[in-house]
Amino acid sequence: MSGPLTERRVSPTPQATAQAAAHALVQAAREAVTARGAFHVALSGGSTPKLMYAELRGLPGVPWEATHVYFSDERPVGPDSPDSNYRLAHEELLRHVPVPQEQVHRMQGEVRPLEQAAQAYAQALPAQLDVVLLGMGDDGHTASLFPGTDALNAGGRVAANRVPKLDTERLTFTFPEINAARQRWLLVTGAGKAGVLAEVQRGEGHHPVAGVTGPVWFLDEAAAAQLG
Repeated sequence: MSGPLTERRVSPTPQATAQAAAHALVQAAREAVTARGAFHVALSGGSTPKLMYAELRGLPGVPWEATHVYFSDERPVGPDSPDSNYRLAHEELLRHVPVPQEQVHRMQGEVRPLEQAAQAYAQALPAQLDVVLLGMGDDGHTASLFPGTDALNAGGRVAANRVPKLDTERLTFTFPEINAARQRWLLVTGAGKAGVLAEVQRGEGHHPVAGVTGPVWFLDEAAAAQLG
């Protein structure tokens, strides 16, 4: 099959998709710790990652003590905000598992100017992430790389990205940072994403998610319904 959806893992439901991704993450973590002594993973916000986090916290054999947690993007809020990706991950996963607190690195969305937070986060990142978890919006955005925004062409590792249609600014990994990771996983579920995924496969449109190179797609059947 041609197109950027070459490696895809399709499950019947969003819950099954989350379970598949969770089990794959355990395997990736074990392999990273065996090979390099640590596992560096960037988490994402969204409904499917939330299901994945709930699944992960119940799985045995995860090398949490050797896991270092980062975030692929963040809204311009503090860690207690209900809009915070960090808060979602903390409530659904991190407070339930023995990851050392000093190994959890959140983006400081409350810092102004946000460019300062982006620079600080870039310095906190490891030389190379093992896995970057990403989602995809109905408009084809991933992380906080939205259509038509400046960060689509940003260099460096982390950017403060103005998103006019949302009248906000967000912190986000750049494409160079995402694509430098050992693995890039996209978790996408729901019939509302099917049309965009089909366009991405055909190379049509200008969907930011198409800028992720060689990803593993974790899909449910509804999202994959229009793929060849």
